[in-house]
Amino acid sequence: MATITKTPSSTWKAVVRKRGWPVTIKTFRTKRDAADWARSTEDEMVRGVYIHRAGAEKLLFDKGLERYSAEVSASKRPSTACGESRKAKALKKKFGAYSLAAISPCCRICSPSRSRSGAWG
Repeated sequence: MATITKTPSSTWKAVVRKRGWPVTIKTFRTKRDAADWARSTEDEMVRGVYIHRAGAEKLLFDKGLERYSAEVSASKRPSTACGESRKAKALKKKFGAYSLAAISPCCRICSPSRSRSGAWG
């Protein structure tokens, strides 16, 4: 069940509580946006396709990539770690400012000239 309340800062807070799912909270500028989001979130929970994205919305791609480099790449062979760091630099340049939730499989990673050959860019 969703609860929509007005905050002291004149924004609207939607709180969705559904048994078996984490409590989900999001703030909006308009009441209509809050109600639409709450309705769609409840619908996704009922259908079993809801994905909790709060952490992914806060974490930027470049921070996640830095963490991967420090924790995972560091334990790999030096030649593999070097190759991953080169690829990470190119990816960080393109997606660094995006949140992880904003990146989807349909985002173009390869440049148009190199994508035909199948090479990574």
